[in-house]
Amino acid sequence: MKRTGIIMLLVILAMTGIATGQDSWEYPATISSTATGSASAEPDVASVVFGVSITRSKPDLAVNDAAQLVEAAMAAARREGVAGADMQTTSYSLWVQEVWDDYEYDYTGEMEYVVTHYVKAEIRDISSVGGILAAVVSAGANSINGVSFYVEDTEALFEEARSRAAEGARDKAEQLADNFGVTLGRITGISEWTNYSPTSYGAYDNYGGGLGYYAESPPVTPGAFSISVEVSATYEIVQ
Repeated sequence: MKRTGIIMLLVILAMTGIATGQDSWEYPATISSTATGSASAEPDVASVVFGVSITRSKPDLAVNDAAQLVEAAMAAARREGVAGADMQTTSYSLWVQEVWDDYEYDYTGEMEYVVTHYVKAEIRDISSVGGILAAVVSAGANSINGVSFYVEDTEALFEEARSRAAEGARDKAEQLADNFGVTLGRITGISEWTNYSPTSYGAYDNYGGGLGYYAESPPVTPGAFSISVEVSATYEIVQ
């Protein structure tokens, strides 16, 4: 046992000597830079969310009336050129609540039923957005949650923004190298982040409408749709 212990100790000492004789690893000096590139284009699609929120004394009345109003609003959108495949339900809710008396400032004990039904429509003719908003409100919708605009095919925008970001990151790294009197070496790392920045139009609500009232076409401005790409690059420093 003693002999085995002595042999193991000698092996450990030998390995320690080899390890201490080696040079420690030194990480190369580097320069890192980050830049953001953006690209914009006129939107070619509008996204509109419209629907109804109604209150009735019975659940079947609430459900049936909401369905009729939403169907009428969707039919109006189709007449204005929105394809049926470009409309889909985004939310549907039914709940019961106790009736509140505004004069007595107290609950009456009676119950009422609330139904909300919202539909999203993709509008591919930007110029028709205002007319479609007026049409769905006149036909049955009493709430429009918002209108947003975007570019359907964003690949070209991403490529343009990415190229600008990469060029900016490289230019910054070269400037830093010049300022510190060093030379850039090979690239050791590249990273990318993306950011969508779609423009949007504020909510358009017709609180008293949606029951056959006429609504005028509101002015809608699509603005510009932009995409941002952030690129970071790390270079070794050549001494």
